[in-house]
Amino acid sequence: MRLKKTSFWTKLLLVIVAVYAVITLVNLQDRVSSAKAEVASLEEQVLYAEQENALMEEELEDLGSDQSVMKIARARLGMVEAGEIVFLDADAQ
Repeated sequence: MRLKKTSFWTKLLLVIVAVYAVITLVNLQDRVSSAKAEVASLEEQVLYAEQENALMEEELEDLGSDQSVMKIARARLGMVEAGEIVFLDADAQ
């Protein structure tokens, strides 16, 4: 059985299709790399948010304690305990 010779146009079409496939694969590889980097960034953000959430849960559990009330009184109201000396920074105002 003899094989037919392929025409020039058929060969050209096959080369064009092959080049298009290679270019598409390279572009997809770039997109996959970008997506992996984004996933890593988002995983880092999730980890940070989970740590922050755990800290907030601890603070919420301690909210009714005497230490918590004293901390809030110092931070928000500027209160001090008896016998403490308060130093004010003149440049801070």
